[in-house]
Amino acid sequence: MHFFKTLVAFFLYVFFAMPSFSATLKPGEREEAHHFDVFILGIKAGELRYHKSVKGTAYSAEAVLETIGLVALLAPYLFQAKVTGQRLKSRYFPKNYVETSNTGRRITNKEMRYKNQRPTLLTAGERKKYWLKPADQKGTLDPLSALLALLDDAVSSQLCKTDLPVFDGERRVSLSLSGPTKLDKGGVACQGIYTRLGGFSKQELSDGITFPFYINYHPVDAGYRVAKFSFSTLRGTATFERR
Repeated sequence: MHFFKTLVAFFLYVFFAMPSFSATLKPGEREEAHHFDVFILGIKAGELRYHKSVKGTAYSAEAVLETIGLVALLAPYLFQAKVTGQRLKSRYFPKNYVETSNTGRRITNKEMRYKNQRPTLLTAGERKKYWLKPADQKGTLDPLSALLALLDDAVSSQLCKTDLPVFDGERRVSLSLSGPTKLDKGGVACQGIYTRLGGFSKQELSDGITFPFYINYHPVDAGYRVAKFSFSTLRGTATFERR
């Protein structure tokens, strides 16, 4: 599940749980910092930390996903990503995306730039024959912008209505939400479906094409904020809990 591996990677990022706002920010500017603990089969395996900055219609974000503790010794993994772009009417339009992943054995780098919503891959390793051509992926989001769209605060009218086309430079997937379902203490949950659309090998497709995931929200003054999200992997359920 390569895209979810990427999600887990940039879902593991180093800031405090609640958005923090600087007293010196100008109107239309916003700084947010988020921190999630990652659990695999109930064992704390990593951390996701990400920071988002908004100035008018421009946005930028940085994310870090890494394994920690014993898991880091057995399966070291570090994923870092950065993105800049524009946000118009709650939609993200990336302009430049950069990622680096380190498995302890191999370091890979990738960069995509966007023009008229069409990505161009600037740096990457040797490409496999079944990977998709970036030029054919107009209107897609990079993984980090997709993360922001999934985990942004939401008002009740926006809950569970996300439908995102995502391209990581190799593969294309869709992330769609449905619901909501009411939870205790005013919380709500959305059910998501991750669908592999293209760029996957026959072996990968034989492992599955659609996979469920879940997002739980708790109420805040302005609406709802993600408290936890989880998804199934071939190695068990991964859960991200906000600190």
